[in-house]
Amino acid sequence: MVGSGFAGLSAAISASQAGASVIVLEKENSLGGNSVVSGGTVTVVGSPIQAREGIQDSFSLLKSDMCQAGEHRNNPRLVQQVIEQSYPTFEWLTNELGVKFKDRVDQYGGHSVPRNHTPEDVSGAAMITALLTKAKQLGVEIRTQTRLSKLLVKSQRDTHPILTGVEVQTTKPSARIQQINVNQGVVLATGGFSGDTGFRQQYAPHLPPNLDHTNVPNTSAEALVEAIRIGAQCLDLDQIQLAPWVSPDETGYGIAPLFASYTVLAYGLAVDPATGKRFINELADRKRWTDKLLEIGHPCIGIADAAGMQNSGIDIEPDLDRGVVKKFETLSSLASRYQIPLEKLKQTISRYNSFVEQHQDPEFGKFIRDYAKPLSPPFYGVRLWPKVHYTMGGLKIDVRGRVLGKGDRPIIGLYAAGEVTGGIHGACRLGGCAITECLVFGRIAGREAVSHTQVPS
Repeated sequence: MVGSGFAGLSAAISASQAGASVIVLEKENSLGGNSVVSGGTVTVVGSPIQAREGIQDSFSLLKSDMCQAGEHRNNPRLVQQVIEQSYPTFEWLTNELGVKFKDRVDQYGGHSVPRNHTPEDVSGAAMITALLTKAKQLGVEIRTQTRLSKLLVKSQRDTHPILTGVEVQTTKPSARIQQINVNQGVVLATGGFSGDTGFRQQYAPHLPPNLDHTNVPNTSAEALVEAIRIGAQCLDLDQIQLAPWVSPDETGYGIAPLFASYTVLAYGLAVDPATGKRFINELADRKRWTDKLLEIGHPCIGIADAAGMQNSGIDIEPDLDRGVVKKFETLSSLASRYQIPLEKLKQTISRYNSFVEQHQDPEFGKFIRDYAKPLSPPFYGVRLWPKVHYTMGGLKIDVRGRVLGKGDRPIIGLYAAGEVTGGIHGACRLGGCAITECLVFGRIAGREAVSHTQVPS
């Protein structure tokens, strides 16, 4: 398994439980990659919390949401696999791995109904810890500071590659090159390429090259490039997701996303500071959000209040000294700080509050919870501007996680899962769906690498 995030560790556990001897390779000194710093939210259809809350959801509704957001570039079979396995995977997390989730269900942008389940720590860290604990219990060997340098191909069948191992570069305890032979398969779970500006701009030159990104350092495309070298197909490499709920007032992911996504978007509003008006359904999907922001051409202002924080469970007060999110005792002081026309802002807040009281938004169609309250002082404000967040494109796979080569024939011995793959999200990924996908296809790829394909000797 190449990569130690959600997909790689899920694959390792699955393969080990199927009887394989498993090695996880991680190029960094620490484990977990982007998974550790993620919000940890999973998208689930049919959970007990949804049933308790009376939420009417279905496989077909989530599939419609995902494909609509993805502009129907999604592979329907892969999407269906993720959706159908969402609840069994959630049960696996909670029952077998002991991951604890908040006793509520959230609604992220682009989802028709609440179906996002958030860990108690609002982070992927606890989930990674649980996955690592299980993998180690099963005897999985984990090697850090070990970078994939080459996929080894033993022979060709009609110019079709057969994978037999990997070549790696290690820096611990000393720098050396090592060859690892495999009897059954390799699962690539190396994540996306948001931080690889050169590769990113090669396929998405329309993006400004100086855009910041939310990923951990060294999020790069070397494994993807190596798979391409041996004949793997890719798709949608030009589909790059920008996150709308990040702030230009801090680098990387920062503290803004939790506050903005859980509090501002769900229980507050966003305004264009030039007009003082709303400009979008705050729960729109990320592509619509960022497209609109880029059209405006400058950061917008996210506004929430104490009641919204209480509903979201995200307390930003301890982080106010960072200066990213600011607190204002009056609306006029907020308007002055962000140079928003005060009278226009007052009208916008008043109009939005009337929508909250009616529990419906006739202006933009935002879903408003029954328990949401009208905004009142003190207010909290944050500047929002897009950053590169996720790469929807990657290796072409089938429903068994096999990487496809020329003529859509599987490359024998090569599997992939997670953000390194393409075809599931199309033009836009909905929040919470990536972690579900990583876990679902990680488990599938690990199992398939052991059960269905053996590398010929």
